[in-house]
Amino acid sequence: MEQTYQYAWIIPFLPLPVPMLIGLGLLLFPTATKVFVVCGLFRRFIVKYSHDFSLNLSIQQ
Repeated sequence: MEQTYQYAWIIPFLPLPVPMLIGLGLLLFPTATKVFVVCGLFRRFIVKYSHDFSLNLSIQQ
């Protein structure tokens, strides 16, 4: 059991580098990462409109 908890301190630090690398990529390579930004905006708008639609349906009921 001691070997299981030996590297448990690494787990909270694993999600941290991913957003940092994405942000660094956006700053250093804006043309290469523009596709990811457009995909993220598209997804955000789709989620927003589906949320508004479901909220409207629940209010009407």
